[in-house]
Amino acid sequence: MKEYGKKHLLEFVWVGLLSVLFSAAYVGISLVLQNVIDWAIAGEVKKAVVISVCFVAIFAAIYWLQASAKVRLNMKVMQEIRANIVAKILKKSTGEFQEHEETDYISLVQNDVKRIEDTYLETFFSAVSAFAQLIFAIIVMTNYSPVFTITMLGMTVAMFGVPAVFSKKMEKATEAVSKAQQELTQGVSEVVLGFEVIKSFQKEKHRMEKFEVCNGQMKKSNKKLEMLKQLNNGVSNALAFSMQMVICILAGYFIYKKALSYGSMVGVIQVSGSMTQPLFQLFSMIPALKAFQPIWEKIGDYTKNGEFLQKNTGKDAESMENLTDKQSFDWKKITLRGVAFSYSGADKTVLKDVNLDIQKGKKYLIVGESGCGKSTLVNILSGKMKPVRGQVLLDGQEEDGEKLQWLSSGVWQNVYLFNESIEENILMGDEEKADIPEVLNKAALTEVAKEKGMDFVVGTNGDQLSGGQKQRIAIARALHAKKDILILDEGFSALDAEMGEKIEKELLSKSDQTIISISHHASKEVRSLYDEIIEVRNGKIA
Repeated sequence: MKEYGKKHLLEFVWVGLLSVLFSAAYVGISLVLQNVIDWAIAGEVKKAVVISVCFVAIFAAIYWLQASAKVRLNMKVMQEIRANIVAKILKKSTGEFQEHEETDYISLVQNDVKRIEDTYLETFFSAVSAFAQLIFAIIVMTNYSPVFTITMLGMTVAMFGVPAVFSKKMEKATEAVSKAQQELTQGVSEVVLGFEVIKSFQKEKHRMEKFEVCNGQMKKSNKKLEMLKQLNNGVSNALAFSMQMVICILAGYFIYKKALSYGSMVGVIQVSGSMTQPLFQLFSMIPALKAFQPIWEKIGDYTKNGEFLQKNTGKDAESMENLTDKQSFDWKKITLRGVAFSYSGADKTVLKDVNLDIQKGKKYLIVGESGCGKSTLVNILSGKMKPVRGQVLLDGQEEDGEKLQWLSSGVWQNVYLFNESIEENILMGDEEKADIPEVLNKAALTEVAKEKGMDFVVGTNGDQLSGGQKQRIAIARALHAKKDILILDEGFSALDAEMGEKIEKELLSKSDQTIISISHHASKEVRSLYDEIIEVRNGKIA
């Protein structure tokens, strides 16, 4: 939150000043009540009414200014936090992104950030207001009698132990709730995304039992956190109420001794509330603010970028950022030298001592049994992943992956379409449409486009289309990108053999484009069109 505080310093200061002004007005109620009562007893009712009306109007205006400024600042900061998180996620390399589950990222933005939006800034400025109110109340209370102030401050010492007792416990409870929210999001996603599988195997009961586990954990974690909050509030309330009772007894004694007027007595009781209330608030707010620390740490962990971006901070990185999707640069060869790869936390090495040359403009078919490392190999060749050992060279220069990503477009095993039109899924924000008829033809999409229309919205992940139609849109998207390297990771698996072979032959006829394809079903005729067939066996090039 510090970076947002620095960025919007003036707005934070403005809201803070309004919070202090509101606290001053709130404490001022005691002085107004004292005088209004004394005036009324003295028969000056009109004066008492006029002052009361004026004060209420000023109090309401200050409250509105403070509340509206706080809402505007909160909405602005939260919009930036969400945008910042998504922007940092998009800057991750594929390997960095895969360090966390997809649903965990969704939970971070939807649940954790929502908790910050609902309470963090409100609690922060309430703490500022409470502290200011406490200072003003001490000043006013001392004006009535130092005895009241000394008594109140003496009892305050007993309350200092409340935050220390509850802070750590609430931090742990908040962290547990955040984790439970992740698991609940995962559980809901599995029900929704796996609905057809669940229904086809009649496993509704089994899936419901699984969901109830994470749902029950959510209930348990939330209950523990809320109980801690209520216990913290209850102890603070009891101490605050005790303080007010002592002040009431003292005020009664002072009236008995004729040291206070009735108006002053009401003022003392009112200001004692203005003193105990912020104390109670501060002792509950301090643990509440500290409880957000695990969420801030989680945001930092999920949005950090590793070596992939840290290395690209010089002129080369700036030049890459200035490239547009259609721009490229000259290159001749990609070389893998002694490359090895294993996933984080996994014992098995997926690729071992791989040495390979990819020449610009040539066509490569990668074959091998399932799980032998083919997809990992093309992910490294396209810059999506970094090897754990060995070198990736582009024309003899060590490459960190970013240039390879700029050179490549792909059709991956799991095709994803956005909930947008066919045209928007192909263009991906590009305004250049001149080649659309050509790419539709090469991807065998012309008839689909005529039948449904290019403005047809495909639904969430293309659920309004067949698997084959989705894959052909993905092929058209990759062709429209006009990149030097076309990656096809089972790029025709959802198509019938005849259509898949027709599109593959069309793509292989492009002499200027480098194609790296993974396929289990390429016919002998199609295989003959490739310049080289690379067989991967047990993580090695056979």
